[in-house]
Amino acid sequence: MQNARLLRRVSPEFNGVRLGDRRLELRVLKTVEALARKPSASILAAARSTAEAEAMYRLLRNPRVSMPPILEPHLRLTAERCAAVAKVLVIHDTSEFEYSGEEREGLGRLRTQSSQGFLFHGSLAVEAGTRQPLGLVAIKTWVRGETPTSTITGRNGARKKSGSDYARTESKESDRWGEQIEASKKRLGHHKIVHVADREADIYSLLALLRERGDGFVIRLARDKKARESDDAERESLIEIAARARASLQIDIPIAARTRSKMPRKAKTFTSRNARIANLEMAAASAEIFGPRYAGKSAPLPINVVHVRELDAPADQEPVEWILLTSEPVDTDAAIREVVEMYRGRWLIEEFFKALKTGCGMEKRELESLQTLTNVLALCIPIAYQLLAIRHLARSNPTAPARQILSTAQIAILQAKARLSADPSAHQALVAVAYLGGHYLPFERKKPGWRVLARGMERLLDLEEGWLARAAEEEIKR
Repeated sequence: MQNARLLRRVSPEFNGVRLGDRRLELRVLKTVEALARKPSASILAAARSTAEAEAMYRLLRNPRVSMPPILEPHLRLTAERCAAVAKVLVIHDTSEFEYSGEEREGLGRLRTQSSQGFLFHGSLAVEAGTRQPLGLVAIKTWVRGETPTSTITGRNGARKKSGSDYARTESKESDRWGEQIEASKKRLGHHKIVHVADREADIYSLLALLRERGDGFVIRLARDKKARESDDAERESLIEIAARARASLQIDIPIAARTRSKMPRKAKTFTSRNARIANLEMAAASAEIFGPRYAGKSAPLPINVVHVRELDAPADQEPVEWILLTSEPVDTDAAIREVVEMYRGRWLIEEFFKALKTGCGMEKRELESLQTLTNVLALCIPIAYQLLAIRHLARSNPTAPARQILSTAQIAILQAKARLSADPSAHQALVAVAYLGGHYLPFERKKPGWRVLARGMERLLDLEEGWLARAAEEEIKR
């Protein structure tokens, strides 16, 4: 009976996990339940007893426990959510998880020889129109210094070696872009997908693969390329072609604040900036790009280019400028705007990484090895996704009913504890959750961060557990 109640209460993102041992599977559900109550807490703080904490540690250390089977239910549900919408953006990016202190087993170097950690590449599915997060469709983790091997997450969640379909001419680490795109397509089938990525994915062989397969993409230019506007035109710089395109529309877009990158190789590109409303001018062109020397004699790739630049930027701020390479049409103002909006959706994966690092405290985990850290990462990924989905819906569609993101019991608790109104909206629910987490300022003055929202969700889940237990007791008495 207790296990049945647990299966009903735990998030469906973990239901159906298969580890070959029912005891391990139940322990995963119990561990997820503890972490969902307190996402940013340590294992000891999340557990209700020393015995429960030790059981959680044993689970994470167990050699039969790994990321793919833990994440398979979430990946499967993400594919089902994607199948229910007309068009999906798959946003790809990489993040580092860095750990200080004593050397931990299996971790590799990051920015310096003294830093240690691992890298995580995620592919986040997002509904194209609303940009509502739908979940991860593929993942990859690795450490620098290990023998380079390629892995993808297949339809059944198994990790397998993969010979990349595109020319393996760049560094081995860059192969992850093609592998993640391949894994995403296998997971989602023939559904309409547009892959979105930042400058690191500007790799000629990757663009050639996407073009060959007819895959949709929006990728930001990192390196200038030789190109031509037509068959009889001279070769010239792609940046010059983009700069020469005549602007067809202007729009105002909010630009988020950003701190300067801590990575030396990115510090010049990712400078600090203030939040502001940027007036952006957009122009589009079509061209054919030529491959680098290593690509040999190959036909030039047809590609569309959207040039975005900020007008009248503040004197002390670097103006926004993007050159976007895309497969999507750019023959109308609406089409150009859609390409830009697709690229703007890329910031959702950065928010997802923040939900993992701040909301779920991934870089504060005092675990001793790569295995335990990646296992707890697998447990935290669906929790971070749910935090991201709740916040995005409340911000993008504030009048949506709160019942789309919270349970009946959670709404009733917030009505009692945070003065939530009857039949509340998603935005009102988010305000109430933030209030539980200690955010008392008006949203107009300061929006709550991931840490505050995580604290609010922790408290709400704790209160919900007691609420449900009391309801069950009253049902038994009746």
